[in-house]
Amino acid sequence: PEKVTYLQFGFVIMERERYSCPRCKKPLDAGPNYQPRYCDQCGQKLTFAGIEWKEERELGFARRAAYESIQN
Repeated sequence: PEKVTYLQFGFVIMERERYSCPRCKKPLDAGPNYQPRYCDQCGQKLTFAGIEWKEERELGFARRAAYESIQN
């Protein structure tokens, strides 16, 4: 998995793990409540067996300069 950061509510910096298709590398919309069976881009069959889902983590609050760096 790849760790990604994003803004929640426009000012809270959050970190989460993102999973990608092993064939085409497209990010998957997968989490503890939903795991797709196939990649919607290339059709690769997916399995999430053995994945230990981790909670999103709050890293802090964005200031204007931090907000601009997250967006880029």
